Amino acid sequence: MFNRPHARKEAQLRRLCEEQLRGIEISDPDAVEEICRQLAVKRGRPIYLNELPETGGANAPCGMVLSFDHGDYVFHVAATSERHRAQIVRHELAHLLLGHAGSNESVVKALLGVLPDGVDPAAVLSALGRTSYDSESEYDAEMAASCLGEIFRDLAHSGREHGRSGAVSRLDDALVHPRRNRRS
Repeated sequence: MFNRPHARKEAQLRRLCEEQLRGIEISDPDAVEEICRQLAVKRGRPIYLNELPETGGANAPCGMVLSFDHGDYVFHVAATSERHRAQIVRHELAHLLLGHAGSNESVVKALLGVLPDGVDPAAVLSALGRTSYDSESEYDAEMAASCLGEIFRDLAHSGREHGRSGAVSRLDDALVHPRRNRRS
């Protein structure tokens, strides 16, 4: 049976993300570095993308976002597939787009070894890290991350349509993204 509250929530999260991304142009929906650069310009605030240090343990987060007054740091695990890395980064970006704020002392402690020299952990304005989907903000961020994947594909596709004919876009898709085409 179709779950209406779930569908309404997903539609609401998608609209919020679309509003935040209005005006962004990307060429590759999987290029998280490009997406972070574009989003940083749009927000007027730098986003730094980094690999997460090995913190060990089954409950260690696979991604987290730390916000400082000078910018946001998005961390993702290093040893994972590109598809999983993109989903982790989208999840953390969803926290930023949805305006989530949190203070997770265990997240800050996990990153003490990689914070830039001279950075006081007390300067962290917000810290969010996911080890489960127990909280509403984590659940919303994961749902929004899936929506972001669709939105980024739409943005990349619409950019190609504006500059090239449909035949050229399809040929470019076939030649530039052979791994993606094999999954279809």
